[in-house]
Amino acid sequence: MQKSRQNLKAVGEKLQEHWGYSSFRPGQEEAVRAVLEGRDTLVLFPTGGGKSLCYQAPALVFDGLTLVISPLVSLMQDQVGQLNRAGIRATYINSTVRGFEVEQRLINARNNMYRLLYIAPERLETTLWQNLAPELPVSLVAVDEAHCISQWGHDFRPSYRRIRERLHPVHPGAGWIALTATATPEVRKDILHNLDFKNPAVVASGFQRPNLRWWVNETAQKKKQLIRSVSRGVEKGSGIVYAGTRAGCEKIADLLNRKKIAARPYHAGISGELRQEIQKEWLEGTFPVVVATNAFGMGIDKADCRFVIHYDMPFTLEAYYQESGRSGRDGREAYPILLYKKSDYDTGKSRLLRSYPDLKTLEVLYDVVCDELNLAAGSEQEEAQPVSAGALATRSSLDEGIIHSGLKVLERLEIIDIATTAEPRLGIEFLVSDTHLRDVISRSEPGRAELLDLLFRQYGPGAFHRTYYLDLQYVLEKLNVTRHALMKAITVFSDQDRILRYILPDEEPLIRLKGFRMSRLPLGKKDVEGYRDILLKKLVQMKSYAETLGCREVFLRTYFGDKGAEPCGRCDRCASSRQVRSVPADRDLSVLRAALAEPAHLHELASRTGWPPDKLKNVMRFLILENRIRKCDGDPSRFIWSD
Repeated sequence: MQKSRQNLKAVGEKLQEHWGYSSFRPGQEEAVRAVLEGRDTLVLFPTGGGKSLCYQAPALVFDGLTLVISPLVSLMQDQVGQLNRAGIRATYINSTVRGFEVEQRLINARNNMYRLLYIAPERLETTLWQNLAPELPVSLVAVDEAHCISQWGHDFRPSYRRIRERLHPVHPGAGWIALTATATPEVRKDILHNLDFKNPAVVASGFQRPNLRWWVNETAQKKKQLIRSVSRGVEKGSGIVYAGTRAGCEKIADLLNRKKIAARPYHAGISGELRQEIQKEWLEGTFPVVVATNAFGMGIDKADCRFVIHYDMPFTLEAYYQESGRSGRDGREAYPILLYKKSDYDTGKSRLLRSYPDLKTLEVLYDVVCDELNLAAGSEQEEAQPVSAGALATRSSLDEGIIHSGLKVLERLEIIDIATTAEPRLGIEFLVSDTHLRDVISRSEPGRAELLDLLFRQYGPGAFHRTYYLDLQYVLEKLNVTRHALMKAITVFSDQDRILRYILPDEEPLIRLKGFRMSRLPLGKKDVEGYRDILLKKLVQMKSYAETLGCREVFLRTYFGDKGAEPCGRCDRCASSRQVRSVPADRDLSVLRAALAEPAHLHELASRTGWPPDKLKNVMRFLILENRIRKCDGDPSRFIWSD
């Protein structure tokens, strides 16, 4: 115990030295003390509650390496970047790192060159990791986003369930800490059981965010309400608008820009370089609003984000709470807003059913993937190969959207691997004969002829029979051209000359079948549809939150296991309940609606309705909160009915 107290003092000194904090936030010190004492520790803090410091700070006083299991590339990169800027040696291993560099980083970790090493859970199953892992001086294992362990979590990943069995036998003396912001009591139990935590320290700071004003605007006119909400929000600071689809992000960003509100879309369909640029500029305050899918936000820490608006209802309260919690991290008042209409539940249910195809659909998809890979029953695949969703659609008559969803489910069920490459690859297939291509080269102008000849030499005879792939960087170096020049040239060769077809880097997934081709999938209905059914139940909870007549914060905190939560007094339901006594009868609402048929000042309304000033103000305040009336765009001193 004396040593633990000494270590806690040393950790406090590191906290000041590297992060500039003189003390821990509530709950952090308790978690750090448990880690220093070697206890299995589960940390349950809300988004923005400072979970990362609970393992990052102790890592600086341990002799060995802290191994951090993290689910997302962007999350790893953000945290490692922050640690490096704070003068702490840390690195990561994920799909963006080349093979030889992965090995070098593991060797460096073995030689005590890092304090923290971030790694994706899938990496624990590679041969390279298994060969080098016993040599790593691991003192602490930190399982970040631990809700991914549980099927009852909103972001289940099967590889998370094997973390303990992969690491504990190799590093039996290492300490363990698991961390999450979104664990229901069911999920907490599952985490503790799966990680085999003995007599654990469970540190929870509660899910209360006193500075957040939870708000739901139920409206059939979402675009109008969005513009009003964002316009008010940008007066206070920056914000995030979440949309459910990539196309939705693009449309909303365009809408806001047309309304003179600077906004940029962010989603997985945008190149990695551009996403990094958008993220950086938003963090720096270059523009106020980013419109994003849920691809944006993990690890993002912008203290002065004043609002988070969900244009489309999320599937789960966990996702909603986590994304909304990115507002108000500086402790000042902020607004998480959900725009809601009754049909959102049906839309969400339809999207979930499309995202999680049934067993029969998966069986069809599995067979056509194997056929496309030219795999006979009982044969195995040597390496990952690109597979076109269009080709699969042609073979199966399945919709391409269903195919993309089905491939993700087959990956989650560990039937296939959807590989990502460290370097983007460029696929070329020549559509003419060898003789014809040589003739085209001989008749072409020098610059064009040289480039085509180099492509011909690099891709070789194999590219006359199928699409042949090479690392893009290798091609650029061999041809001694820029990426822009290469893409411009091969577009001409493809679209105008029609002598080749090409596949843009990362356009098609690289798929590898796990094991040999089976005559039928070894799955039952529960395997395939169980997780989908869990998410459908969570969608019902999300609908219940949107339609609750009680306090929003009480609803959220109760869902996450906070007992005895009291009404917050800040959310829209609490605000409107204070005004219920002043709501007029239906006949009075009809009078007010008629009076607001044309824009009017308060004194004009008093004259038109004949109501005393106090009654008029109370009713107006209530209807403004309910978004039934609004201020005029050109003259905020006048009001108009908004339906």
